[in-house]
Amino acid sequence: MGNIKFDFYKNPDNKEGKLKSEYHIRVCGQQTISTKRIIELIHNASTLTPADINAVIFAFQEEIANQLAQGNIVKLEGLCSFNISLKSANGTCTGKENGKAIELKSVNINPEKEFTERVKDLVKKYGTEKVMARHSDSLTDEKVDRILTNYFSTNKAITRPKLQDICSTTRYMAMQQIKRLTESGKLVNVGFENHPLYMPTPGSFGTKEE
Repeated sequence: MGNIKFDFYKNPDNKEGKLKSEYHIRVCGQQTISTKRIIELIHNASTLTPADINAVIFAFQEEIANQLAQGNIVKLEGLCSFNISLKSANGTCTGKENGKAIELKSVNINPEKEFTERVKDLVKKYGTEKVMARHSDSLTDEKVDRILTNYFSTNKAITRPKLQDICSTTRYMAMQQIKRLTESGKLVNVGFENHPLYMPTPGSFGTKEE
């Protein structure tokens, strides 16, 4: 078990002193733990087979979805509770909609107090550690350009998450930098609108001019 890596991030909307804190704390280096990995961990800690665990998880998911689809609240004592929100299908609620005009808005998950306390105790047990990177440091446009010039010397394209990673910045600031660079003509989106992929234009970031 490793401790939690964290860093300080500067709040981008604190120009007028509206926020109490100038920084917020964020977990760094998070990994996504898949269902397969959870099954492996439970299997290693018990006598249950992976097939049995997988079957139970699948049946568990199906029954929770079934109960929510009937408008019920599902409460898993010591873990969380589930409920649903509804909305008008056309986006505007007039109060005269029939059943066909109503659809799911969201599935809401609320952790139980005792589960939150359990996680809190485990965080204290495993501890936290400040990472070496300084996400809280100011990131100038010139510095971003230098980082990208070095990056594009060995890479052809970049995504927003990758720019965020190599610049050690927040998602918001990475998006602001991409907006600056695309509007100035230094980057161009060669991907899709929902899955953008950015390449430097000829002559930008050390690339050859056409």
